[in-house]
Amino acid sequence: MTNKTKIKTSEFHSNVKKSIKLIGSLEISPEDKKLLYLLNQNGIEENHAIEILTFLPIAFVRKMLPNINWQENYIELLSDKKQRTKRFSENQFYSIIESETKNYFRNKPESETIIKIAGRSAEFKVISDLLLKHENADITEIKFTKNVILRNK
Repeated sequence: MTNKTKIKTSEFHSNVKKSIKLIGSLEISPEDKKLLYLLNQNGIEENHAIEILTFLPIAFVRKMLPNINWQENYIELLSDKKQRTKRFSENQFYSIIESETKNYFRNKPESETIIKIAGRSAEFKVISDLLLKHENADITEIKFTKNVILRNK
């Protein structure tokens, strides 16, 4: 790992922490474009902000609901209509986000912040809808398919 890579990794850790604070401080949950703009305005470069907006809600909902049998892989759908399956654990951005999520949960997390971030995930929305329709549903029995991440690359 080169010095430049270490600096970028350290910068990304810092950007994830900053993003958690920013999102947690918001009164309402804006759409992704507005949140991307907010992160950019607070010094987070666009490619980092995109990764954070993509993976932070996933990491939060997984930490919030650890008893669910989460998929270890996800599908990246590329702009040229190709797709590839990747492991969350092999994605450096996700690994850092997961690490910062664990740190956040260890240090007196604010429940409102957890809901604001986890609530941005598709998984959270599915679970909420299921619980609204079926009061006695056991969320540990939910079987999720792989996440599909749309990429413009």
